Amino acid sequence: MTNFQYFFEQYPVNSAPFMHKMLEDYQFRKPFAGMTIAHNVPLTRTTLLKIACLKASGASVTVTNPSFIKDSAQCVDALSREGIQFTPLHSLKGSFDFLLDCGAELIEQCQATQGIVELTRTGAIRYEQLSDSQVPIVSVDDTRLKALETCLGTGEGVYRAVTELSPEAIENKRILIFGFGKVGTGIAYYFSQKTDHISVVDMLPERLSIIESRGYRAISAELPKQVEQAIKQADVIITATGIKDILSHSYEHEWFTRKILANAGAEDEFGFKFSDNEVLADKKPVNFALDEPTLMPFLDPIFYAHNLAIEDALSNQTAGFRALDKAHDQAIIQTWAQHHQWTIDQLNDIF
Repeated sequence: MTNFQYFFEQYPVNSAPFMHKMLEDYQFRKPFAGMTIAHNVPLTRTTLLKIACLKASGASVTVTNPSFIKDSAQCVDALSREGIQFTPLHSLKGSFDFLLDCGAELIEQCQATQGIVELTRTGAIRYEQLSDSQVPIVSVDDTRLKALETCLGTGEGVYRAVTELSPEAIENKRILIFGFGKVGTGIAYYFSQKTDHISVVDMLPERLSIIESRGYRAISAELPKQVEQAIKQADVIITATGIKDILSHSYEHEWFTRKILANAGAEDEFGFKFSDNEVLADKKPVNFALDEPTLMPFLDPIFYAHNLAIEDALSNQTAGFRALDKAHDQAIIQTWAQHHQWTIDQLNDIF
């Protein structure tokens, strides 16, 4: 048994139907035979299934790891046994046919000759600002299906991490969340299963209306006195704004003492006023303190889409930034919902 076979057995068809389907398809078609791919996605056991599909496609894959997550010795060893090169991010340079990126961390040190696929909102913003791209740049973040991972998957992972790392029980605690984008929405949803005391700070009026409609306390970021009061009353404070240093720039450090603090963003949203040991997981994205930051059923469709976007770029070679094809987006959501026994209406009620 190869290493990749072992990991596919750890995540059988019921938890990763898209990855099993893609592996079988790519083994037969070899759609990327002879291509070179640089792969920058958090390297965990679950990601090995995604990489296995790319290897099966006939591509030569060079794997690296984003800056916000530690290298996994187990995963690096598994890649080595499969003959796949792992290169630390700071050392990865050169030209590849495709860049499969996360957070646009390859943007300055690697070049793509045929296309780029970006996974995250932070990275999509950076790639969208490129005015001179000579290749298609396909964003998986600008899709409906990304919410399966970012909202439900990350929300569940943050809830699981805070629950496991917290020095005390979370039940009935007063939760304060900064940001009600996809990540903040998911965090609020999962914590609402354990407590009725959820407050959310956001600056967009349309989001504040949604927050209120879901039974949470909505607090405008434009009303600093209300935010101050909410901070002082909270037991658990979680950041999900995507803005580096936002709490240090906006609020007094002393308001946050004797509280459970957690960062759910790729950036350090607590910032320079806060020491690492004041925030769970040393201010890194808190769910990445877990062996499985996001559970496989939520990663499976987005891993599938991230690889599939290569074929999107090959079929439509128009240079510049765009979202993954809508037909693929909708089909993946429908298939996922049916497999995991959700209805589309249930998903629409959350995101």
